Amino acid sequence: MNEDNSVFWRNNERASALFYDLLARSEQDAYDDDFLARLAAYREAAPTSERADIFAAKYLLHHGDTARARICAERAYAKRPVNYEVWRLLAVIYKQLGRTADALTMAGYAYGLYQSPELVLELSEKNWREELDRLSLALGFGNFAPLLKVRATLGETGLTFQHDVFIGEHLPLTMPQGRSRFWAACYTNNSFLSDRAALVEALRHADVFYEKTHRDFPFQLQQAEEMHGSVEIPVAPGEEIILPVAGTAHLQELMVATATQPPATAYLGQWVFSHFRLSETTRLTPINNAPYAVGTPIRLGHSPKRRKLVLNLLVDGLSWNVARTRFPACMPNIANFFRHGTIFDQHFSTSECTYPALPVIETGRYPHHTQVFNENDSHEIPPSFKTLSECMSNLGYYAAAPMAASDSVYCGAMRGYDLLNITSWKLTSTEAVDRTIMQLEAFGETDQFLYLHVTDVHPWNAKGFKFHPFVETQLPLSARLFEMDERVASVRLPQLRIYQEQFWRSLMHVDRNIGHLLSYIEEHFAADEYIVNLYSDHGITVFSPPIDGGIDVIAENATRATWMMRGAGVPAGIVADELTSLADIYPTLGALCGFPVAEDIDGNLPAVFGGKERDAVYSMSMFPGQTYKLAVRTHGHALRLETQEKVDEDGTVDFADARVGIYPRGHELEAGCAVHREDLNAFFYPRARDFVREIANNGEFWPAMRAARPEWFGGQP
Repeated sequence: MNEDNSVFWRNNERASALFYDLLARSEQDAYDDDFLARLAAYREAAPTSERADIFAAKYLLHHGDTARARICAERAYAKRPVNYEVWRLLAVIYKQLGRTADALTMAGYAYGLYQSPELVLELSEKNWREELDRLSLALGFGNFAPLLKVRATLGETGLTFQHDVFIGEHLPLTMPQGRSRFWAACYTNNSFLSDRAALVEALRHADVFYEKTHRDFPFQLQQAEEMHGSVEIPVAPGEEIILPVAGTAHLQELMVATATQPPATAYLGQWVFSHFRLSETTRLTPINNAPYAVGTPIRLGHSPKRRKLVLNLLVDGLSWNVARTRFPACMPNIANFFRHGTIFDQHFSTSECTYPALPVIETGRYPHHTQVFNENDSHEIPPSFKTLSECMSNLGYYAAAPMAASDSVYCGAMRGYDLLNITSWKLTSTEAVDRTIMQLEAFGETDQFLYLHVTDVHPWNAKGFKFHPFVETQLPLSARLFEMDERVASVRLPQLRIYQEQFWRSLMHVDRNIGHLLSYIEEHFAADEYIVNLYSDHGITVFSPPIDGGIDVIAENATRATWMMRGAGVPAGIVADELTSLADIYPTLGALCGFPVAEDIDGNLPAVFGGKERDAVYSMSMFPGQTYKLAVRTHGHALRLETQEKVDEDGTVDFADARVGIYPRGHELEAGCAVHREDLNAFFYPRARDFVREIANNGEFWPAMRAARPEWFGGQP
């Protein structure tokens, strides 16, 4: 591609011609020496393309070299894990290698997203349940854990599929080495042990639970092992632990005995974790031999190498570009707390919505590196991507989320937490603060890394949403009457007064509740004993006027996010003007807490913490079936890009004929405001090109993927 700055993008015509030549030969099974010669030429023309590895795997598989075909296909999968051609290849390869679970997973991905090829069920005798669980997960979506779109069940009538939820069992996910899998339970506290389990049992297969009831149903994921029969829990002399234990039946009886405690009965709830404090080695014995789950022991004790509390507090949808106009009037408690810390005034999200943004926070990598962007896919991020919770757990912290969203569980971004209390949609700050303070009090003898996710200020489509009482009672009738398509997503909501009033009222509500938590921290922790990190994952559109009749999903209101910190190692009284990204939270916590940060992350340590200032920040919309959009911002200007083509399911898109303009900040996409200057082109174009290069498909399309989405691509391969 020509790197001059007169044209933003030129496709590689030679590489494209070689691709379509190889494609034609592949469709005819012409895997001969000429195919190899053209493949070598294609690798030379497009050395980083996963498509070359796909062709190589097809060639090797055709010639019976399954082992080397696997290497090539897995290399393609590492770069493009949401790809139909890769899935089909690996399904065949893994089947030939006897890796049944992996083969079913890949086949499930392909069928779940494309309804082809037809599923052929071949289960192993030993691991068939695990294989069916992995297939079930692959057939569904990437969010809403532990829900399943369909569950594959093998019964007397054969294979059946129905709505379901992982409950009272392990999630079929890859965990860090030496860690137990998440065991799915109901969140229950100060309540009757098995009531929620009874509700789930009654509704788990019902459409009403799948479509509605799960939205505010709280689940609990605990790293745990399922036990059958008696088990001994070792406790070293002079030490104490907290042991989570859950039952699988209502009021399940568990006999507990120690050297000094004669056998006595404990009662467990169905699919509910209870906690037991152990001061000596303890034997647990179920009365009726029913299975039960034993969580990872929580070791008590503080370390001078750690802080007693590191709190990550995510306020979903808190647009800093909007909130800062009334800060601190609408956020007096939060403002007062963080005036003793650092507030980042030029902070930007990488995405317009939560699903791709959360893994960025947890890994320090952009969405085109995590490849978490497609809600209809459930692949896991690689084990080499060390998550925040893994890093903090490795330091010895008890990592728990009193309240979290279910979005990033299946993809593995939350895999380092010992405990996750998750809900699909409704995450209120009122309950979150109460849960967090109870967590702090209950586990105050440990060093805790806590994560809290609240959604009070997040806007939802008004057609089916009950607003804040103050908003409903105070707005005039004219503001309560509107036409709304219920299919409009929250990231594209229009500029309506009811949404704006809901934002301000909810913001005051959040400030009141979070303020109570922050006061508790100040009262119970010394200044050098905690780090509090408050941020948002994206902004909102409801304060933005339409652009050309549409909604700008990566406008400043939608992507200028909130980030403020206070505590040990955080400079006090700073309002930082440097540009920061959502990806920067990861290396910042690494510097403050002391965990190693990989060199290949996209995050940058801000200058205020001893790093260096960014020269630009990047926000994108990478949503399949929509045009790709990119904003590259400096303090003064912004490059705005939008493709003509739609983003394919695998996240790739053709950048030929992309619309590109450079605008002064504050006037993005406004008519007549584009700036045409060679120096700006020379600054922005190379950075934007480098940023999108990994998802540019060079006009090279897999016919089956294009044909499956005629509404996106007009039926043209």
